[in-house]
Amino acid sequence: MVEIKSKRAASLLQNPQAVNQTHLPQMRKYPSDDFNLWINLEREGQNVKNLSFFGSLLDHEKVLLEAMAGLMKGRSTALLETLSLRECEAFLRDRNSELALENISPSDESRFKKLFQWLKVFRSVEAPREYHFSSQTGSFQSLKLVDKVRELKAFLNSFEIQKLYQNGPTPELIDVDDLTVYIQAPYFTEQDKTLFEELHILGVSTFQEDNLNFIPEA
Repeated sequence: MVEIKSKRAASLLQNPQAVNQTHLPQMRKYPSDDFNLWINLEREGQNVKNLSFFGSLLDHEKVLLEAMAGLMKGRSTALLETLSLRECEAFLRDRNSELALENISPSDESRFKKLFQWLKVFRSVEAPREYHFSSQTGSFQSLKLVDKVRELKAFLNSFEIQKLYQNGPTPELIDVDDLTVYIQAPYFTEQDKTLFEELHILGVSTFQEDNLNFIPEA
């Protein structure tokens, strides 16, 4: 078990700067079971303007994310290529000679390294837009795969879907196979399942395809 030793780390745990208590609409779900985590990265050119996080996290994970945000703010995202957990731990120290966190494991190093690499190519969530499917291009089923992907992404980023999922992470397209659409979305509680069923009904109605089938990938 990782033990928090420094006052600086304990202070960030009590008064977080980057780890939020609520999920923000612009956050993206980290696509790995390593963390139950949503993230937003704001840029100014190639530099990090702000980092924010939300999720079910252990205390030492929270303060390491706080350290990463502090280290990266105002610096190029290219630095995420070489950023290490050791640097994050050092950022949290009260004195250079005293560890801020004790018992960090090699698995922690591996998990955070994968997270840093994913953040390096992070894409911001686009602002929601009004969406209408134009049947002038033919039926949805007759579209080429690249066109189906484009239309589905626009649909999932529409005001209707953003409003439907306003209290949680918004669904994202994973894959399309003819009329079977794989969607990353919460699917644990009865409320999650009700929301996904409404998403499915909206999709069938929007694309005018009775055989359109949305499959949840939680």
